[in-house]
Amino acid sequence: MMIPILFGLLMLAACGYALACGDRSARMVAAAVLLGSILSMFVIHETEKWQGSETGILAIDIAMLLVFGAVMLVSHRFWPIWTTAAQLLTVLSHFGPLLRDSDIAVPFAITEQLWSWFILVQLIVVTARRPLPADDAQLRQS
Repeated sequence: MMIPILFGLLMLAACGYALACGDRSARMVAAAVLLGSILSMFVIHETEKWQGSETGILAIDIAMLLVFGAVMLVSHRFWPIWTTAAQLLTVLSHFGPLLRDSDIAVPFAITEQLWSWFILVQLIVVTARRPLPADDAQLRQS
């Protein structure tokens, strides 16, 4: 019970910080994470939890992968590549329970959640290490 609360606090802190202080890429990723988390609350079925791949969550994760991929393509920074890769691993983790018996769904679910923690911590780090506006202008000129 404590882990979902910690994840929620980390998500609110990371996304709030990125929305307030981040560059355009960080704000787009933060908005996608928040929207994906809110939508996830509506599609989770308590009776199906840990019983194989959840199609609603998979659809949200694929949508987030597409958003992160779009951010990666337009960003001048390197970190969106890592975010997109982590989200791709999250999407792929949905297919493990489909390919094997449902008794291995829990390890795949844990793997899926680990990448979400990575994305949130990365969002905090890249927002804190955001280039100064002068550095940003130099980047556009080169």
